[in-house]
Amino acid sequence: MKRLWRFGLLLVLMAWGCLPAPPTASLSPVRARPGEAVTLGLRGASAEGAAVWVAGVEAQVLEAGGPRLRFLVPSVPGGPQEVRVRTSRGEIRAVLGVLGQVDPRRILLRLPLGQTPRLPAGFTLERQSDLAACGFTLAELGYGGEALGQALEELEAQDPSYKADPESLWSLGGWVGEAVGAPLAHARGVEGRGVRVAVLDTGVDGAVPQLPGYDFVEEDTTPQDAFPGGHGTGAAGLVKEVAPQAQIVPVRVCDQNGVCRASRVVRGVCWVLQTRQGPTVLNLSLGGDTPVEALKIALQAALAQGIPVAAAAGNQGTQGSPAHYPAALDLPGLVAVGALDYDPKGHTFAPAPYSTRGAYVDLSAPGTNLPCTAPGGGTGSCTGTSFATPLVAGAMALWLSAQPNLTPAQVQQSLEQYAKPLPFSPQEVGKGRVDLSVKP
Repeated sequence: MKRLWRFGLLLVLMAWGCLPAPPTASLSPVRARPGEAVTLGLRGASAEGAAVWVAGVEAQVLEAGGPRLRFLVPSVPGGPQEVRVRTSRGEIRAVLGVLGQVDPRRILLRLPLGQTPRLPAGFTLERQSDLAACGFTLAELGYGGEALGQALEELEAQDPSYKADPESLWSLGGWVGEAVGAPLAHARGVEGRGVRVAVLDTGVDGAVPQLPGYDFVEEDTTPQDAFPGGHGTGAAGLVKEVAPQAQIVPVRVCDQNGVCRASRVVRGVCWVLQTRQGPTVLNLSLGGDTPVEALKIALQAALAQGIPVAAAAGNQGTQGSPAHYPAALDLPGLVAVGALDYDPKGHTFAPAPYSTRGAYVDLSAPGTNLPCTAPGGGTGSCTGTSFATPLVAGAMALWLSAQPNLTPAQVQQSLEQYAKPLPFSPQEVGKGRVDLSVKP
């Protein structure tokens, strides 16, 4: 009986050994930027009819045949991301190092101490540092090609001791831009180039690069920011974080006490219309409970000339939530912006308690404790719908830089179409959180 049991066990083990191995996948290169092509090699499965997802986003398949498949990396956050491949043999998983906020023209090459790198064509040695305390030499390379992931792989193939890294671009307060997907837009080459954002506020300190503007408080051409902490400076800096290549036009319409007379705001809007050159966005991080018809007419003129408007929804919270003008004006292309709190532990967003609720709220953006530029070039902390608004103004600049012929209403529709839905009422968050990770 024992002999029969052993014989049966042997048959089971032999049958198990004859089962086909589960399919596997390999990637080349193993790191790539969004928009770059990656080859996926399959073992134990065919690429015919296969579909690929990276970080849950379906990738465009360029070609598929036999054991190989090529796909484009979709716009997803940087870092290690799961690749999921659906084949006739089931799902296969791998990991791709997505190159997010990096300089596509620079590479860091680590090699043994004291060595000079052997470089293939297309690479230049910009600087070499023998870092004896760390035990290696660091070569900073220039790269003139297009596919950064392939370049990293090509360098490491020169010598087993070579280790290549991208030149990551870090920042002190980058989470604000990341919260609205701005780095992914930048990786696609969309940075607001060719667009001007007129910031009608308390003025803008020279710490923020800017074009000539005007001061309607002191009636001169030096719209300095005299408000304590720099309200307009913070707003302008946040525009630049989302749209770094956009140009700021400072228009001072609010005094050092934060009083923004409607007459100055109206004149400021009309001045922007008179002096505009090329695609322009209006940022209005201001408002009150009493509408002014003259401002409505001025904004209608701006919209008619193709200038979209981002306006703060107000900071009255749930205490009656009086309508906040001009945000509450029903004008296509004028986007009323509510503010969100961010929970870094749970990576979740919720309506900020102070953010005014109302049927006129169109979109929302982070607005609490945002790292922002302070007068003199330091970093401050900005809170309020006033500072959620420039994030949307920056997003408008990105859309216009990618599609300059969009009307203000189309800019608004595009922002709302790609907004991240949130589990709160439209009166609190509008269509959701502004998001640039997929478009433009």
